[in-house]
Amino acid sequence: MARATRRSSSHGPGRNHAQATVFYRKPFDMMTPEEGQRWLEGLRDQLVRKQQRERAYLDRRAARGTHTPTDDAYEADQILESELISLLDRLLEEARKGEHEP
Repeated sequence: MARATRRSSSHGPGRNHAQATVFYRKPFDMMTPEEGQRWLEGLRDQLVRKQQRERAYLDRRAARGTHTPTDDAYEADQILESELISLLDRLLEEARKGEHEP
């Protein structure tokens, strides 16, 4: 009679398995102007926080004298993120102007 073997998880006992959270968002063209504005504000806030995290990371690495090609890519991302934040600011400015026009 063959002996059955039990395979244990490669993660070990007591390890939590994270699950992704799925968020639903209306398509932009189906949002009310207020919903669209809140969504753009949320995008801007998330992008600003991302940029700040990356800047802190790059500054910590620079203080240690560490530099890799990934740091160069993150530095380029800082420029892109600044441009996107400016674009979102402009879109939000236009949206707010539209609220006050009859």
